[in-house]
Amino acid sequence: MVRTKYGIPEKRSVFCRLFRMLVRRVLPAFTLSAVVFLSNVSVSRADMPYDTYSYNYWGEEVKEPHSYLYAGMISGKEIGTNLSYPADLFVAEDRLYVADTGNSRILIISMDGMLLKEIGSGKDAADTLKNPQGIFVTGEGHLYVADTGNSRVVEYDENGNYIREIGRPVTTLISDGQEYSPTKVVVDGAGRIYVIAYGINMGLVEFNSEGEFQGFMGATQVSVSMFTYIWKNYFSTQAQQDRMETIIPTEYSNIFVDNESFIYATINNLSAEDRAAGADAVRRLNPTGTDILRRLGQYPVIGDLEGVTFGWNYSSFVDVAATDYGCYFILDETDGKIFAYDYDGISLFVFGRNGIREGNFQKPVSIGLSDDESRIYVLDNTLNSIYVFEITEYGRHLLDAIRLNHMGDAQGSTREWQEVLKLNSNSELAYTGLGKTYLTEGNYKEAMECFELGNSKKYYSKAFSYYRKEVMETYLTGAVIALVVLLFVIWLIRRIVRFRRWVGEVRCYMQKN
Repeated sequence: MVRTKYGIPEKRSVFCRLFRMLVRRVLPAFTLSAVVFLSNVSVSRADMPYDTYSYNYWGEEVKEPHSYLYAGMISGKEIGTNLSYPADLFVAEDRLYVADTGNSRILIISMDGMLLKEIGSGKDAADTLKNPQGIFVTGEGHLYVADTGNSRVVEYDENGNYIREIGRPVTTLISDGQEYSPTKVVVDGAGRIYVIAYGINMGLVEFNSEGEFQGFMGATQVSVSMFTYIWKNYFSTQAQQDRMETIIPTEYSNIFVDNESFIYATINNLSAEDRAAGADAVRRLNPTGTDILRRLGQYPVIGDLEGVTFGWNYSSFVDVAATDYGCYFILDETDGKIFAYDYDGISLFVFGRNGIREGNFQKPVSIGLSDDESRIYVLDNTLNSIYVFEITEYGRHLLDAIRLNHMGDAQGSTREWQEVLKLNSNSELAYTGLGKTYLTEGNYKEAMECFELGNSKKYYSKAFSYYRKEVMETYLTGAVIALVVLLFVIWLIRRIVRFRRWVGEVRCYMQKN
């Protein structure tokens, strides 16, 4: 068995995988384009325009039942007004909030596409937006807007009335000549405001609830090869150093705050050097800026593995949404795919595609999740529309199993995992999930068997250590007693043999005398 530089097990040769990729991706896309061009025949909507798959232990794509199905599109026709280069989408209860960037406004839309309110295009200068690119809605219904063109963050109340603006941070860390253009904004449970600003590579800009600048949080780490560092600092001339590209941290592309006030942040401009070092394109930051994302899967959280293997067509994450029980959905603009991971960073499923068929994306830029995860909404910047995907029976069983396990309902989780296996008997994830449930219940032997079927070495080792401890605690006392008894019997036998030998020697001596 050969392992790639990312630690992904590899059974096949690179040439075999390359040929398989060309046959699976390039040939179908070419054939589909040719058919549409030559025959001008529309593709049936009943046939899903994408596959759903996950990755097995070997890093291979394995098709599985659809978790979400394309259900339709909300376009300007349904809304009653055309969108222009929308940049962000937020789902809150029964409403969709859209940053209609090209029209410099925020639209509030019902779930069925009806326009409810328009914000930011009023006559009052303080209330007028300019190319907003980010939106966030608090639990109280307050709307925060990253007003990019006006270099500020604007807050509105639950009725859409202007409250205040938060302008450029007052700090010497940003020079007067440096541009400050907020693109994304979130607010955590404590009222802290975090902003992504174009050109700011020191991390997220943090403000307190009063709008006062607090500093930068979660700056990304720089990854530099040893050769580059030595050459730049010890062998290159000053002129060469001046011409060299400055080594600076990468910037975040989007952020999302979960119910525990942790911030998921995506990065879409990782260099090949960063990827070679195994850098993940998504992070989960605590209030101190430390990345606490769990990475217990067989491979990094980087999207498509083939792009990493061959060095092209990397997944580019532009947005992320998370559930209350730790699952998160990441949107990739490169291939128009949605990658779902559980709390441990294990791949759940992948679906979606860029293309020309109905249900395919052109340029996806933002993703939103309904409160019960029954629907996924994706905003397309080119088609100026919102895609709607509805959960299937398989997807519901899968997410419910993870949710119930997170809540500590072992019986409910076991029941749901068994339903998943009925629909997909080869699901390594289901076996691993069952193993986690057995592990929680203390059935370590059964957990080991499930983890073996799920090819989960890390959890198998954990279950084995508990099982070994259980066996030792169960049989150690009896083993010690048995050992003591055995030693005593051996000692007693040896004493009896010696005593009989002594008696025999005494008798012989008495007979001789």
